[in-house]
Amino acid sequence: MFGSSRFQVVCVFVLACLVWCPCFSDDCPARESATVSLAHGKACQFAPKPNYRYCTDSDDPGQLTDGQTTDEYFWTQAGTVGWSGARFATITVDLGQIEPIGGASLRTAAGAAGVTWPMAVYVLVSDDGKTYRLAGDLVASYHECQGALPEKYAIVRLTADDLATRGRYVQFVLVPMPGGSYLFTDEIEVFRGAEGLLSGTAGGQIVESATALFQESRLQRSILRRVNDDIRSVRALLDDPNLDKKLQEQLTGELDKVANEIEKQAPVDGESFRAVLPINKAHARVFAVQAKAWKALGHPGLTVSAASPWDPVDPFAQPETEVGAVRVDAMVGEARSATFNLANSGEQPIQVQVHFEGLPGGMTPDWIRVHEVEWTDTSQLKPVAAALPEVKPENASWTISVPNGLVRQVWLTVEPRETPPGDYEGKIQIAAAGAPPLAVPIRVKIWPMKFPERTTLWLGGWSYTDGNSRGVTEANRDDFLQHLQERHVNAPWATSSVLRSFQFVEGQPDEIRLDTERLDRWIADWPDAKAYMVFLSVAHHSGAIQTTLGGAKIGSPEFEQRVATWISAWVKHLRTKGIEPNRLALLIHDEPHEGSEVGPLMTWARAIRKAEPEVLIWEDPTYRDPRKAPAELFEACDVLCPNRPMWLSQSSVFEKFYGQQREAGRTLQLYSCSGPARLLGPYSYYRLQAWHAWRIGATGSYFWAFSDNSGTSSWSEYYASRGPYTPLFLDDTSVVAGKQMEAIRESVQDYETLVMLRDAAAAARKEGGDDRLVQRAEALLKEGVDRVLADSSAGTLTWHTDKDRTVADRVRVKVLEVLAALQQ
Repeated sequence: MFGSSRFQVVCVFVLACLVWCPCFSDDCPARESATVSLAHGKACQFAPKPNYRYCTDSDDPGQLTDGQTTDEYFWTQAGTVGWSGARFATITVDLGQIEPIGGASLRTAAGAAGVTWPMAVYVLVSDDGKTYRLAGDLVASYHECQGALPEKYAIVRLTADDLATRGRYVQFVLVPMPGGSYLFTDEIEVFRGAEGLLSGTAGGQIVESATALFQESRLQRSILRRVNDDIRSVRALLDDPNLDKKLQEQLTGELDKVANEIEKQAPVDGESFRAVLPINKAHARVFAVQAKAWKALGHPGLTVSAASPWDPVDPFAQPETEVGAVRVDAMVGEARSATFNLANSGEQPIQVQVHFEGLPGGMTPDWIRVHEVEWTDTSQLKPVAAALPEVKPENASWTISVPNGLVRQVWLTVEPRETPPGDYEGKIQIAAAGAPPLAVPIRVKIWPMKFPERTTLWLGGWSYTDGNSRGVTEANRDDFLQHLQERHVNAPWATSSVLRSFQFVEGQPDEIRLDTERLDRWIADWPDAKAYMVFLSVAHHSGAIQTTLGGAKIGSPEFEQRVATWISAWVKHLRTKGIEPNRLALLIHDEPHEGSEVGPLMTWARAIRKAEPEVLIWEDPTYRDPRKAPAELFEACDVLCPNRPMWLSQSSVFEKFYGQQREAGRTLQLYSCSGPARLLGPYSYYRLQAWHAWRIGATGSYFWAFSDNSGTSSWSEYYASRGPYTPLFLDDTSVVAGKQMEAIRESVQDYETLVMLRDAAAAARKEGGDDRLVQRAEALLKEGVDRVLADSSAGTLTWHTDKDRTVADRVRVKVLEVLAALQQ
């Protein structure tokens, strides 16, 4: 569909709107603003329905054409219409008859509370309400007349004059910026044009659909933004006073040429596009200019340097001059990460051969996996080096491609299983045609302790593998399951469907027939799970509540009896599979918070606990001040799982309150559900959550959500309307490791290392072992953990925040030293 010639013509028009589009606004007085709108008093139709709760009401269809505007805080006013989480939104108005149309306008606001300006507001017209033609783009018109939209909060009237078209139906297509979650407007207008527009051929290219327009325009404009943003970044490098003036002028001219040509590039095929840097030939030329600047500033053609696995990589930083050394500490049976960076200052991309020297296993040890870190653009148009496709060795080496002018990071997964413990020192040898050989020292210490096959910490991420949902498909499902299980996921989540296939025997509230097929299939996929987590979806944070079961109303004696029959039947079935009821955890009401109706939650919980007290009631409350929540809510739960970012922002309140809940006998766990995942710190957001869990005595760690790719390939996030939240890279057919998911794996291993030290210290104390060693172990379990978490706060969770990301590994090595001594 996206490759069709007809739609390519439309896309050329869309791109042209960025360069030229006639307009009208407060600073472009081509038309008197008092002109009466042809749409005045007409009802609007919306797709999807407006859903932003602070301004959505039954009067929305008439509020955008009533001539009334607001000067107050825009999205909290009744006269505003708004969407949250929509990929795009359409507003269609029927003018009653075919009219000559000369212009249109839409009033909107942005610049505060995470609200961004729309990327585009397309105006489509139709004579019959079926076939629409593209007339213009109000955002492009604004840019042409007034330049960039305001950076701070403002209300703006986006207007285009001289649309020179006709139609009975006018449709406004509002497209958010990539990663933008909100769209708002409080008034639309359609201006009458010259009568001659009613005769002759209707102008404007036919648009296949609003969805197709959204997809193609979002892609084209995102590419344009990526290239232009990077041109600006390289221009900043060219201002370096150490560069020769003539070379500066030459390279500036090359960038100017790319900037001029990128506006005219042919549309990209959306079905095959991947937002992997460099995105296209023009983008590669931008980085080629950077490579020339690097070379002029004295950098060799190829350089190498050791790097921290968890630090963000800057695509515009000059190559490191210090080679450094790679160090890895791992127990037998665990996986740990290391990285080094390659930078190419040459005129062409090069292929680099990598092998090891001096390590067990020869030049390509089978206990080391090599990944070529891919640069991908994100839904927020901030590129990251996070994707970790694995490279397979051939001819005793790995081949790594290194684009010129762009750092290529190489990721090592070190996983000694059969390799004997010991200290190994070797080199990473790097060779490329036309370049002198390079080497990076590597030291691997394999500790003599055996990492357990089954880990202690509960780990889950609302994967919902009982069916194909979000980014899980039939084609990638098996790989997805294997990927999670290899990374210690042991508390899988299922939808309510696994427990909703049943039928009560008519007239017999204590008899039920179960359809166990879906549950059995899910359990079979997770034979080694520590717990089976099910979201019952009885009550949702959106406010939806299930108030009956088998026809019995909540609160009635029959309801309680039916709940007992239902849960006992499932418990009986689980026991036939060797699964005790304390391994079944039920989330009844997702994220209860201020204003939530928690009565149904407690009614369900009490009925379940009365019938099957061992089944766990698991809840994730999101009260900003949990002290003000109903006390009986917490009393109804076995496991409380507060939100970690909320905890960090209100640490003193949460620390005291949930500490008291733990003392009262409830189990604590932690979860996080921020996004987008690519911009969250693998170290601070993902890895340190397990350390935080350890400090507060929590036994589980969860992240929303392993499968949530926001309905789009992780390799092309431009189409995402929110998030995406998955910490790995998903498309319809494949699963590729991501740094965020690798950090989750290491977090579980960190937690288990602390468990091993605790148990070893306790055993040594019981057996009368070295008291000083035991005291050192106990100090590490408290003071060492505090040191790792010393600068943790809600403000440090994003990836590109300055932070020392080596503390956890330094403390971990101290733990390993004491653990080894205790075990001796």
